[in-house]
Amino acid sequence: MIPRTLKFLASASLLMLATPSLATAQEGSFQGTSLLGQPMVTTPDRNVGVAAVATLERAAKDAKAAYESNMTVDTATWYGRILFYQGYSKESAAVYETALKRFPNSAKLMRHLAHRHFSLRQFDKSVEVGLKAAKLYEGQPLEREKPGPDYFPGSPDVVQYYLYYHLGQAYFAKHDFDNAAKWFAKSAESAAFNHDVEARTANSYWEYLSLARGGNLRAAQKVLDDYDLTLFEVQPDGSPDTYFDGIQLFKGNRSPKSFFSAEDTGRAFATADGVAASTAYSLANYYILMGEAEKAKPWLQRSINVDSWSYFARVQAEADWLLLFPGEKP
Repeated sequence: MIPRTLKFLASASLLMLATPSLATAQEGSFQGTSLLGQPMVTTPDRNVGVAAVATLERAAKDAKAAYESNMTVDTATWYGRILFYQGYSKESAAVYETALKRFPNSAKLMRHLAHRHFSLRQFDKSVEVGLKAAKLYEGQPLEREKPGPDYFPGSPDVVQYYLYYHLGQAYFAKHDFDNAAKWFAKSAESAAFNHDVEARTANSYWEYLSLARGGNLRAAQKVLDDYDLTLFEVQPDGSPDTYFDGIQLFKGNRSPKSFFSAEDTGRAFATADGVAASTAYSLANYYILMGEAEKAKPWLQRSINVDSWSYFARVQAEADWLLLFPGEKP
């Protein structure tokens, strides 16, 4: 039997590995390198708009305390999420890896770890962990995550929706478009139960691109034809939605000449960087699907050259750059 003091020291060591150090907090945290060899660093002042800085810091402090005092699937899930919101994907992954040693069959922890692997450009690991989680969820009812504290904005996510969605992202980044389309379609099924129009919009966007990029043009066109939502149904206040706009571009309802935007919508996670990366990536795919890779080139460059390194569009733009322009720098 391990003495209690040794258990405490072992637990403390694991937590130190999972938590940004003082030097990290002052200088920034090196998270790894992009697909193009660029350092991915989270600076101390980074805030992705998910909450006010003071609220985010309070939530991080509380989540860390709860995790350290009583590691459960829920406390580990929330602490890892807060670290991710702060831009610490590597540290967030360490939390989930530690928690999975205690809860090896937690598909919820796996779903988040798979997402972190994706953000860190570890696509094979993301697929491996994601498929294991998907296997555990087979035949199970939809599960909602326990929400954060009352003072932190947001609603509990449906675990399976994001698990399948991120599997689609990982396969898309590997240019395995058939499997990407399969998992985006499966995530759409999960969203349908909640009548989540934003989720349906995001899924339609990525499922269309997966099918079209994979050469399944008839099925791709059906996805576009079946998408009949208006902007005011997706965003009742009429604010922009990058996935909705992308679908309109692919439908032919938007001109590529007036498409690009870098205007911050003010919604959580939708920074000016995020909008710029997303709209530029839509334009890049518009030209890729037209067979005009050179016209796609400057838009891939715009999507890649944003400050934030964790956006889906930037990750996918990096992967497409390597596919289309190997040996060149954006």
